[in-house]
Amino acid sequence: MAARDWLTEYQSSGYSQPLLLLLLPPSVLLCAAWLYLRYLYVDFAPLKGIPEIPGGSLLYGHLKLLGKDHATTAQQWAEQYGWPIFQVRLGYRRVVFLNGFQVAREWLVTHQAATIDRPTFYTFHGVVSKTSAATVGTNPWNERTKKQRLVVGSLTTAPAIQRLASMIDLETSQMVKSIFQASKIGSTEVMPHLSQKRLALNIVLMFCYGRRFDDIDDPLLLGILRDASLISTFRSTSGNAQDYVPYLRYLPSFLKDKKRMAMATEVRTRRDKWLASLLQEVEDNIAVGQATNCVAAGLLTDTDGGITNCKALHVSGLGFKMLMSSNADDVRTILGGLMSGGFETVFSTTIAGIAYLASPDGQIAQQRAYDDIVQSYGSPTEAFDRAVHEEKSSYMVAFVRETLRCYPPSHLLPPRQMFKDCDCGGVQVPKGLMVLVNCQSVNRDPATYGPDAHLFRPERWLDKDTPYNVPPPYEFAFGAGTRGCTAINFSNRILYATFVRLITTFRIRQSEKQPPCLHYIDYNCDTSVTVACPKDFKASFQLRDRKTFDASLARSQEKTISVTNGIVK
Repeated sequence: MAARDWLTEYQSSGYSQPLLLLLLPPSVLLCAAWLYLRYLYVDFAPLKGIPEIPGGSLLYGHLKLLGKDHATTAQQWAEQYGWPIFQVRLGYRRVVFLNGFQVAREWLVTHQAATIDRPTFYTFHGVVSKTSAATVGTNPWNERTKKQRLVVGSLTTAPAIQRLASMIDLETSQMVKSIFQASKIGSTEVMPHLSQKRLALNIVLMFCYGRRFDDIDDPLLLGILRDASLISTFRSTSGNAQDYVPYLRYLPSFLKDKKRMAMATEVRTRRDKWLASLLQEVEDNIAVGQATNCVAAGLLTDTDGGITNCKALHVSGLGFKMLMSSNADDVRTILGGLMSGGFETVFSTTIAGIAYLASPDGQIAQQRAYDDIVQSYGSPTEAFDRAVHEEKSSYMVAFVRETLRCYPPSHLLPPRQMFKDCDCGGVQVPKGLMVLVNCQSVNRDPATYGPDAHLFRPERWLDKDTPYNVPPPYEFAFGAGTRGCTAINFSNRILYATFVRLITTFRIRQSEKQPPCLHYIDYNCDTSVTVACPKDFKASFQLRDRKTFDASLARSQEKTISVTNGIVK
């Protein structure tokens, strides 16, 4: 009988009398405690056919051995033992780590129906999301989650992305404008982080709530960014021992964990407040007949309510019917998922890409990119205009993919859980087992990418004669299989347009006093959180042509003026 089944039966039997245990001799209690920790504490027995990392403790398993950077430690173990797949214990949970491309593809793509589930956690699901729904991406798999994913998927299809081009146009043009202004016409070095964060957040806000931030120093903008960063720490496997060692939730001596819980409650309160405020703005607009072109308006409006947002949202068929039948929890879940997962991954990638472009090696990449962009579109002006509609530059497509491969937003992908029993590579894997994909290791697997897997080389995606023909998903930055990111195409279009407009507008060079770090681990300012963010750096942004720049911004402003109509500022 599995440990969790035994415990459930015992607790429901009515014989759980903890006070009677105090009457037993200490030696018996110690023996009983050891037997419990050794044989009953863990949710699953060791899996036959998958090696286990040695050295785990009875209580914590391998949790402390993994340290604060689980992705890097797991990658080191995989290289040390030569195991692309192994099992560990995180407290009471048995976990399978996938560290190689092929094994990750087998589990997430070949067996995607079995690995479609998500585990629930005490901190994120039970505390941070206690008063509001969790996100589509973190919820366990069920019919509601399936419906919510279909709704989100219908909002980010290829035709929908074309209709959303005006949003991308507006924000990417404002992004290059803000960098130009901050650089004081190229005379001052700029740290690009905040401009990229505003770009990503504004697109998601406009998409979800019909709202954007003009001021880069807006207190609400900075507050949302701060809270999102803090919430990211509560989704991490390395900073939340109470998720895996239940005793830490209740013992008052663990003051550090009590402080973590207090922080979780505080950030939950703040997030609930600004999410409610954003939704209230949309409701107020609907009440006065000024519904904005956004997801929230569609989710809050039914077909009998006098306003039909099918045209505004560009949703049709089954997706629109499901959207209209969504209840309050579905609304919060869909919007919360888009907000939490939509902008952090984008700005993480754009900042990392700018860091590489600014470096000495990046100067070569910049020139090749610029030449290919001009050749593909005919002129820098045409490229600036058309980048939000079509991805014609094969080098820039390769550059985006290589940036995602080398600097994935999440080095350790959100945990999966087995939805059903499955035979994976000859190993019988039980339903309910937790699975972690080490994207940092998978994306640098030399068996798949070749001996230069450690190098940033966009050309690898253009070389037709290479013996290393990487199959889909090419890299695992957005996950893979049925539970992969639903907005991958939308995110890729934002990234492509951002880099094309940056390269056609500026020559980017690193600061000598504060250059970027390009090391695939050390570049991350905090390896213990879920979403990576590059450390601070500065770069100079020199205009290529002022006349072309002014004309491009004027055309963009003229085309996107309708986008700002009705948007709450």
